[in-house]
Amino acid sequence: MLIDVERGKAELPRAQIAVSCITLYEFIRGRGDYLALKEELEKAFTVVPLSNEVLIKAVEIYRELKSSGEVIDERDLLIGATAIALNIPSKDKE
Repeated sequence: MLIDVERGKAELPRAQIAVSCITLYEFIRGRGDYLALKEELEKAFTVVPLSNEVLIKAVEIYRELKSSGEVIDERDLLIGATAIALNIPSKDKE
């Protein structure tokens, strides 16, 4: 969603939207103006930190995937675990 906003394909939503701190990190890490962008996004979204609940859910998902021979990117795993653990609907395209 953040990339679509940046490309002009979508507007920042007016509703209360939550994003994982991992999503925020991925979006701002390569930007020259990352501090200003971080502040702007923190005003527009609720940034959800990694909590014990999220980490436990991530471990459960990792172990389940590993037992079936599947592997996904650690960042995607943490983003998904955040959404599942906190019952947040995911709008991520991955």
